[in-house]
Amino acid sequence: MTLSIKAGQLQFAVDPQGRFVRWSAEGLLLQESAGADFWRIQLDDGEFRDMSVRSSLQSGIVTEIEGGLAIQYNQLEAEDGNTYPVLFRVQILVVGEQLHFSYKVTNQSEVRVNEVKLPFVDVSVVADEQRFRDVLYRSEGHGHRLADPWTAIDKAHSEYMSSDNHEIWLDMTYPSFGSMAWFGVQSGSHFLYVGRHDDNFTTCVLAAGIGPRNSDPRLVLAVSQFPLVQGGEEVSSPTSVVAFVPGDWRQGSAIYRQWADGWFSEPQKPDWVQELRGWQRIIMKHQFGKIYFRYEDLPRVYEEGKAVGVEMILLFGWWKGGFDNGYPVYEPDPALGGEEGLKAAIAEVQRRGGRVALYTNGVLIDVNSDYYKETGHRICRKNIDGMEYREHYKFNNDGMLLRNFGYKSFVSACQATDEWNKQLIQIGQQKLSYNPDSIFYDQIAGHFPHLCFDATHDHGNRGDNETIWRRRNLQQLRELCKEDKAFGSEFVVDCYAPLLDFHHSCGYASFKDDDSFPELYRQTFPETIMSNRFIHDERSDFRRQLNFAFVYGYRFDIAIFRSRATVTAAEAYASYVKELIAIRDRYAEFFYHGTFSLDTDMELPEGMIKTEYVHHARRLFVFWNDSAVEKQISFQNRIIRLEANEFRCEIVE
Repeated sequence: MTLSIKAGQLQFAVDPQGRFVRWSAEGLLLQESAGADFWRIQLDDGEFRDMSVRSSLQSGIVTEIEGGLAIQYNQLEAEDGNTYPVLFRVQILVVGEQLHFSYKVTNQSEVRVNEVKLPFVDVSVVADEQRFRDVLYRSEGHGHRLADPWTAIDKAHSEYMSSDNHEIWLDMTYPSFGSMAWFGVQSGSHFLYVGRHDDNFTTCVLAAGIGPRNSDPRLVLAVSQFPLVQGGEEVSSPTSVVAFVPGDWRQGSAIYRQWADGWFSEPQKPDWVQELRGWQRIIMKHQFGKIYFRYEDLPRVYEEGKAVGVEMILLFGWWKGGFDNGYPVYEPDPALGGEEGLKAAIAEVQRRGGRVALYTNGVLIDVNSDYYKETGHRICRKNIDGMEYREHYKFNNDGMLLRNFGYKSFVSACQATDEWNKQLIQIGQQKLSYNPDSIFYDQIAGHFPHLCFDATHDHGNRGDNETIWRRRNLQQLRELCKEDKAFGSEFVVDCYAPLLDFHHSCGYASFKDDDSFPELYRQTFPETIMSNRFIHDERSDFRRQLNFAFVYGYRFDIAIFRSRATVTAAEAYASYVKELIAIRDRYAEFFYHGTFSLDTDMELPEGMIKTEYVHHARRLFVFWNDSAVEKQISFQNRIIRLEANEFRCEIVE
């Protein structure tokens, strides 16, 4: 006997004790794995810190409720053989063609409930009996397309650190390296969607897994949340969603965007940001003390960028001590020209028609600073042992000492502290006093969301919800930017995008490789202004990488020799990026004022990429032959031939 519910074609069934689950879909092959769980929990008794609890080994009570099922477990039996007085309630509701999963934990034990994996979709087949044809779409960075996840996920095997004899996991943390909280599998004619729909954006991990090596086929899609429920506490979860719908990955994008429309709004950007071509990113004084530029050089830097079509300077390392030194205190450096020299240089760039964005870091605190000694040690994030999370960035010049052993050490500020909030605002006011065109806070819009275990911070025991305060801080910083001042940050993450005018990308698919798939984010949130990244010289594929940025509408991040030189130091790069910007300007209404779209279905040969930009009733098609041989396509009743690495723009009225 089972109790079941149905959402569209998707059916979920469970036995009366809430142990054994069945996944199926009318007319399709979808089937659960043998002995599959549909949730898992990790307990922590202070010594056994990652203790597993499996749904298939529990004894609960399943009740039919209006619109779905409720399952209650009055106690949990863990893998250590003990039973813990933790009340765990799961609710599964049918909402249209979606199943909505949520839980409530009431902890009456002495262990902490660290983690809940719900849903835990564990299947032996999706919709195509030829499993190798399935494709996993993940929102890592701008998008990741992984063919044949049934075997490809094996590359994520830890080979040592994890219990890969249970499952092999390919995971991503949101909000951070995961830019959106959804992923899924395209199989045959259907898309299996799993998403976490939480407008507080608490930290979660979206994990795709397979069974251990040499085992029967399994594919698992799971959402891990981290309630950190201590004894005497009760915590409820946000909603996670499972859907199995006809169509491709675009149906998953549409499901997520429909939910996101409840909180996402396009930021009202200054006009000049909307038409931003890109920027030159330079470091004036580097972490290791070398001076590459002084304030008086900025007009020249601007002119050299303007010659290829970019008019903004993204200015790093402009303060005393240089890049990565002294955070979070930023004072103009006398060795670079002093405060008046900085103001004069910015004014001169602006007089010539350019823009300047001033960098500071929105997260890191230099442990060698007075600020750390007086305040930072209290307000930084703490790990599960109550110790500081430490970070190191090993920049160096020509030597091997700094390259191998490093120089700077940092802690990361907890955004849920009043002291850090005030420090960020004070820094913003200080930067604006120099009259730049933009204030830029590095890392804050995507830095890894370390769970903070310091309960004296405003988040208390809920160390997974720092994002609430991070968004508050971003909102207040945005409010500092009046009139045509712009606000920018690093990373591209959906929950921060409404608060930012532009994004300096830092993540997967900000560059081209075989599995990068920026269509995923660009289709879901086409409003976001974002850059490419990591093309610092005339590497062998630099033209391919710049074409990639062009086709997907990325603004050009020009950071020659990793921000140590201007674009003039790379003559071929400069010539080609100038050509691309000129072509983009010819189609400015589409690239700068249009909407990215992938609505048109076309049969394309392997290696051919198509993007679309819609402006009013007109549509620009961009075709790119990302292969080593000539390709041809049929378009508008004619044949288009493209040489290797060639692209073509076509307007349809």
